[in-house]
Amino acid sequence: MPSRQGALIWPAGGPILSTLVEEDQLPLPDNSVDRLLVVHCLEVAESVTPLIRELWRVLKPEGRLLIVVPNRRGLWAHVDTTPFGYGSPYSRSQLDNLLTSCLFSPVTFGTALHLPPFDRGIVVRSATAWERVGTRMSPGLGGVLLVEARKETVAPIKGLPARAKALRVLVPIR
Repeated sequence: MPSRQGALIWPAGGPILSTLVEEDQLPLPDNSVDRLLVVHCLEVAESVTPLIRELWRVLKPEGRLLIVVPNRRGLWAHVDTTPFGYGSPYSRSQLDNLLTSCLFSPVTFGTALHLPPFDRGIVVRSATAWERVGTRMSPGLGGVLLVEARKETVAPIKGLPARAKALRVLVPIR
C-alpha cells in the first residue's frame, strides 16, 4: 500500500501480508512479475510517471498490466461519496499517452461501472441490467476505465515515421 495512504492489517487473522511502500520503490526484484493489477492507485499517486516506470521495472518482458482508474467522462468521478470521487480521473487518451511514454503498449481499453452512483436498493439490485445496457448504449460513460497494457522492451513509435532529409549538395570523399 502507498505510504501516503497507510497500510491496513490484512488479513485480520494470521500473519500480516500487507506492506507499506513508497510508490516508486516496490519491494520486488526486476523482471519478477507476470501480471500486475493496479486499482485505486494512479488517481491518487503523487507522481504518476515514476510509479508507472516502477511497475515497468518489476514486470517481466512481455508482462501485462491491468489498470482500473476513474473515467473522466463517468458519473462516479464527479461524486465525492464514491471511492472514485477522489484524486485525478483519466480519459482514454491521457492513459494511452501516459502508458506509451513509459514504454507500455495499450492492448485493450474498456469501461465498467455503468450503474449510477446512488445507494438505492432498486438501483443496486438491477446492477447487472445497468451494466449490460450501459456497455451497449454508452460504452464511453462507464465509471471506470480498464486498460490492459503490455510491457515493451523497445519504445513504441506513434504516428508516421520521420522522413530522412535529402542532401542538397553532395560532398565527395577523397
